[in-house]
Amino acid sequence: MKAFLLTILISLNVHASMEGELMRPTGTKLPKARFHAVIKVLETEFQAMAGASGRKLEFLTDYNEDWAQAFARRWETDQVIVYGGASGLKGGSEDSFALILCHEVGHLYGGMPFSDEHNKLSVEGQADFWSTRECFKRIVGKLTARAASETSMKYCKGDDVCARTIDAALVVTAFYADNRSLVHPKIETPDESIAENINRTHPLPQCRFDTLKAGLEFLTRPLCWFKP
Repeated sequence: MKAFLLTILISLNVHASMEGELMRPTGTKLPKARFHAVIKVLETEFQAMAGASGRKLEFLTDYNEDWAQAFARRWETDQVIVYGGASGLKGGSEDSFALILCHEVGHLYGGMPFSDEHNKLSVEGQADFWSTRECFKRIVGKLTARAASETSMKYCKGDDVCARTIDAALVVTAFYADNRSLVHPKIETPDESIAENINRTHPLPQCRFDTLKAGLEFLTRPLCWFKP
């Protein structure tokens, strides 16, 4: 994990981002030590995926920058670039921050469909899908324990990992919705639209929540962004 400067990032060709141009978060950032600890969990857990291709997974960070953004790219290493503000979403926690990081790692290792065929970077919807299907459940036990909401626990029938995933997904997609001045996604209001083609940009927040939920529940990818 390396410190990273904002001025350097501006000059980079970044291939996959958290959600376009995001507003400043309104929550409180994680303490610096926990910010780096969560990142270290993911860097360690998924290092072998980079190693399988003879590469290295590397997180570049700027904790002091309050911009709520994270990026993934392939350069000399497989890189995730993370700013401190990504840990400061309203109502956020280590769980929501970890889910954001899972999404970025999903761009690198989530598989098809790709937004960048040359670098094999997964589209936004696939990165979301992989983040809950493969990533979050692998690392949640290494995060600080926290009580899930009663609503999510009820929906998940007492399954703590499921409920923490739902809570984190609601926080992250609510932030995306605020960024677009849209209503917050809900469990009970799925996006029933059908995409004519695979959406290779950022799906709408409700569609993204549905995708995170589908990955968690091992369902098929939602048709609001995926075209079989």
